[in-house]
Amino acid sequence: MDSITHVVIGGALGELTLGKKIGNKAIIVGAIANTIPDLDVFATKLASTPELAMHFHRGYTHAFFTHPFMAIPFAYLTYRIFKKEISFLKWYLFFLLGFVVHVLLDGGTAYGTQMFLPFTNKLFSWNNLAVVDPLFTIAPLLFFIAVWFFKKENNFRRKFAAVSLLISLVYLGTSTIHKFNSASVFKQNLKAKNITVTDFTSTPTMFTSWLWNMIAYNDSTMYLAEYSVFQKNKNIEIVSIPRNLESLNTIKNSDAVQTAVWFSEGKYFTVPMSNDTTAFFITKWGRGDFSQTEPFKMMPFYSKLYKDKNGKVSFQQVEPDFTANDFKHYFSMLKKRIFEY
Repeated sequence: MDSITHVVIGGALGELTLGKKIGNKAIIVGAIANTIPDLDVFATKLASTPELAMHFHRGYTHAFFTHPFMAIPFAYLTYRIFKKEISFLKWYLFFLLGFVVHVLLDGGTAYGTQMFLPFTNKLFSWNNLAVVDPLFTIAPLLFFIAVWFFKKENNFRRKFAAVSLLISLVYLGTSTIHKFNSASVFKQNLKAKNITVTDFTSTPTMFTSWLWNMIAYNDSTMYLAEYSVFQKNKNIEIVSIPRNLESLNTIKNSDAVQTAVWFSEGKYFTVPMSNDTTAFFITKWGRGDFSQTEPFKMMPFYSKLYKDKNGKVSFQQVEPDFTANDFKHYFSMLKKRIFEY
């Protein structure tokens, strides 16, 4: 999830658990506690290779096994700062709650989280929430803004915090229902079109749970489609793309390729660019521009797998420089696809 969501969710949890005792300080510490697992971004900056950076993010700071140990120094620090007016055990459970909630939120997104390290580095994701979804965040954000105008003794603060979290939970529930409904539509279309796949998932589009992406594939072909929860026509357009897996045959044992395949969770296709360079497209988020069918236009984020002068295989992430007009185009396209299809 985005940082703002972690901050406001943590603030609401802080109010519900310790707000009556320490007031606004509980909101601040709650926001910090719910953000701490993302300190792994500093490790990614120090990583010697892009492969290591990819493994570091949502790694051990997001693993349930390490949270009981991570919570100890933070609990001790706040226990001393607040002059022991709250017990060490309560602080410990407070930070543990923040870490676990953070990981559960991240686990809802398609990015994937290594929550069961060191036992497995498999990326777990429920794919029922976009990485950024304003409708999920809005209620806790309103609480976070308004709470500073009320004294800590005012019970309205706790009621507001509880209601804001309940609204987000209800939204998460409806998003999950939309996921299953969209998956049913996608599977019906695959069957009607006699398309056989070996794996399938559905995931929400960025910024909303009202438009869902289908990602399905077999060994030769990737299939992508979108479905709006408001559309009446259940017959959807499916875009098929050759996976070109053979382009990786000579480099598939390299760390770069294995890391890219691991992070993609198998949801990828490639486009050969030259003898030494292959474009690697991760599709687990669906299409970036669902008005396009050409790979480089519909998925502007991709990686270049290439051999350097020493013959080592490396990858370079390609990220477009978005302009204000690009964002305007995206939101216009998003609105049209959701409501006017």
